[in-house]
Amino acid sequence: MTSSRFPSLGQFVLLGICGLSLVFASLVRGFLPPRFLLDDGHVQRVISNPGVAPEDTSFHMLAGFYRALGLDASPALASLVSITVLIICVLLAIGFADWNRVGMLGAGGLVLTMCLGLAYLAQYTKEFVSLLIAFLVLLAVRSRHEIVRMTVIVGACLIYGALVRPYWLIIAALVPVIYFTLRRVRNPIVVVLAVIVAFIGLELAFLLFQGEHLGATREMVNSGREDASVATLIRNPDFGTTPIAGVLSILVVAFQLLVPITLFTMGSSYYLVAGVVIAMLWTLVAIAIFSGRARNERRTGWIAALLIALFIVLVIFEPDYGSYLKHLTPFLPLFLALLPHRRSERTPGRGVGHLTPEDTHVLAARSTHRSTPKRLLAAPKERNGDENPPCH
Repeated sequence: MTSSRFPSLGQFVLLGICGLSLVFASLVRGFLPPRFLLDDGHVQRVISNPGVAPEDTSFHMLAGFYRALGLDASPALASLVSITVLIICVLLAIGFADWNRVGMLGAGGLVLTMCLGLAYLAQYTKEFVSLLIAFLVLLAVRSRHEIVRMTVIVGACLIYGALVRPYWLIIAALVPVIYFTLRRVRNPIVVVLAVIVAFIGLELAFLLFQGEHLGATREMVNSGREDASVATLIRNPDFGTTPIAGVLSILVVAFQLLVPITLFTMGSSYYLVAGVVIAMLWTLVAIAIFSGRARNERRTGWIAALLIALFIVLVIFEPDYGSYLKHLTPFLPLFLALLPHRRSERTPGRGVGHLTPEDTHVLAARSTHRSTPKRLLAAPKERNGDENPPCH
């Protein structure tokens, strides 16, 4: 039997870290470097002067969104709401009862999530909308119905792409394709090949409709930043101008975003930690795929599909590692949901790491099919009249 003491060490850590995060949510803005508050400054200017024309017109939509929520007059309250939503997402990712089984890896993931959340979410920012997408995904994967999961997840991506970030339209198209690939293929290497095929298809589409390679937007954004104080620019390798060269270039960038060698070699402990964090996040996704969980568990499959689709798009557009980490931050609860944790003797909780009844039924059927000898699967033969007839 499991211990009934409450709270357990893991739950105590959860309560403590979340409580401290709520305390610091409204204060952290005063301690952050100016480069962390660029979105916040743009939104506050639009809120105070709706007639201003920022370079990115989506800030008007964002200001209207905060105004509709009643958060336009109180930056401190907006920060508190963002961190509260982040905590809710954490609890949707791993249920409260399960926090006594996530171990040190889970505690470390929680600290990372809340620290980056305070740095990037406790302000007026587009990442708050991304956080709401993560919230909807974590709600959707709790549904028993596949059509509900697909409708909510793809629909949320489409709305986000139409109103705020157009590249989310690409994510909306990729997510169901990646999900069904994860669920259908037995060899995880096929998933890797499918991602490469996606890059090839996107390269051809960009050349056909945009007249440019996949990394052209990043090159344009970074062209005026070479002399700026941005130490972690992501650069496209120059292999030529052919479509094959474009694909090779983007694949090199993809590897650099999975294993950020640039950060490892900068000689700074800050960048070293950031690089380790990024590599560990994608290691969680790889483990979910190669262990078979993304194939056998529908919930894990949807989460992994969204994260892979997000990765593909970030590889195409991300200008620097700082922005990369910022754009990953709202989705840290999804990475937490992929954490493997020990099972207890109790009835499993409702965190997304657990199987749905339909998943359990499918796995049981597969197990029975593999373990039952063929002679037992064969139809019974009548041997004697006194034997019981087979039940139908």
